[in-house]
Amino acid sequence: MEQGVDFAAVFLAGPSPMAVLSRDLVFVAVNDAYLAVSGRSREELVGQDVFTAFPDNPDDPQGARTLRASLERVLATGQRHVMPLQRYDVAVAGQPGVVEQRFWSTVNGPVPGEDGTVRWILHRVEEVTHFLERLPSNDAGTGERQAMQAEVFARSQELHQANEQLAASVAVTAAVLADAPAEDVLELIAARARSIAGVDQTLVLVPDGGREHLVVAASAGAQAGAYRTLRLPLAGGPGPEPLSVRVFRTGRSVISEDASPAAREAGLEVAVGAALGVPLGPPDAVRGVLAVVNAPGHAITPTGVVRTLELFAAQAAIVLELAERRRDAVLLSVLDDRERIASELNTAVVGRLSTIATGLTGALKIIAREDAARRVRDAARAVDEVVQQLASTVFAIHTEPARERALHRRIQDLVDAAAETSDVAMTSRLDSRLDTALRGPVRDRLMAVLDAALAGVARRSGARHVTVTVELRPRCLFAQIEDDGAPASPDEDLAGAAGPGGSLTVTPRPAGGTIVTWQVLLPGDVSAGL
Repeated sequence: MEQGVDFAAVFLAGPSPMAVLSRDLVFVAVNDAYLAVSGRSREELVGQDVFTAFPDNPDDPQGARTLRASLERVLATGQRHVMPLQRYDVAVAGQPGVVEQRFWSTVNGPVPGEDGTVRWILHRVEEVTHFLERLPSNDAGTGERQAMQAEVFARSQELHQANEQLAASVAVTAAVLADAPAEDVLELIAARARSIAGVDQTLVLVPDGGREHLVVAASAGAQAGAYRTLRLPLAGGPGPEPLSVRVFRTGRSVISEDASPAAREAGLEVAVGAALGVPLGPPDAVRGVLAVVNAPGHAITPTGVVRTLELFAAQAAIVLELAERRRDAVLLSVLDDRERIASELNTAVVGRLSTIATGLTGALKIIAREDAARRVRDAARAVDEVVQQLASTVFAIHTEPARERALHRRIQDLVDAAAETSDVAMTSRLDSRLDTALRGPVRDRLMAVLDAALAGVARRSGARHVTVTVELRPRCLFAQIEDDGAPASPDEDLAGAAGPGGSLTVTPRPAGGTIVTWQVLLPGDVSAGL
């Protein structure tokens, strides 16, 4: 800070009307120019809420709502906001109930504190009422001058809406490209839509997981908390159809001068007046609804607002779709990595451990001491347990879509890996309907049973041929692993791999060897299609 400068005196003597507002929108300080243009004393303003000191005109409350939205935007973003040419009628001092039409050019800027957050707002205004009154006129006199004032004001509002729409689209796109969470992007859409439309409340509604209700994903405005519990049934009900449901169902914008009946039917404990809903996305692919709501007595002027919000909603829908595509691409990359890791674990680690277990079992034939043989047998059993745990992990990290696409291929890969590590001939008989018919956990259990049974074959010596059969039978899944090696020991237990339910048997093969059979009932929707 430069030495010798009295900044308080500079502020008070500034030629432009300025005020300092707290985060609660209370006057902290005002300069002399602000007092002159407002017609108020310092005692009447300092310590007062802005909208208490300057209440809105009940016949035209748009000015107060737009000013509040601008101030809240500065607090939320920490960035300066230039308001459009604004009509804000001011109560005449000393004349209760009398208001004077005034036009203002306003800029609101943040004053950061030591922590970088907005501590105060610098509110600068310039009254332009006299400028508009000096617009040229001819014999038509006052009537034409008023028409020209209205034209300038209308064009200013249109320019402001266009700038707000552009800034909002840029902000939403930037948030998506920065990988902001989806909920943050939706909150940003709600906040910017409120700024564009100059309304009391905005909502972003999307279908829930079961697509049975529209739920509020984001809300901006003083009553944001009250709206977040709103759930609108998409199937309809006995009362009037909610505006947002109609928009979602038809893909067309809907405006209502009084949405209170539907709000009461939905159990909303907030006073609701006019409402407007626009679809997020084209009619054949509506992703949600952007709804704006005003309090009772505050109309929504459809001219320009509907089209502006429709354009913004269409752009927001494209950005949301882009965000979903980016998340899908990341997910596919993750799934590819998980698939690769699972494949490497299955072919390298599991296969290597199975070979070690086979070697330990074979070494039992040349170990004479019973205590040493018992220790080797225990070690082989422990390795087999690790193999089963690894196999379960491998199949657990596969996602459901990956399993559905490759179950037939995975079984064959497991059989081929077992043939390579055990040095035996393998025959597989696999039902061609496996990939499309099986769903859910039964697929994991099938793979775990096959892996455990083939690991058992590797532990037992003498097998020269193994047959793996997997069939879809009426109402059940049938799997069988048959080998011609040494019979399974009585303590061999595969129930842990099969999991609960189903029937698992381990029986001797009449011609020598072992037969492992597993059967499990299938859900009705699967068995009905067999």
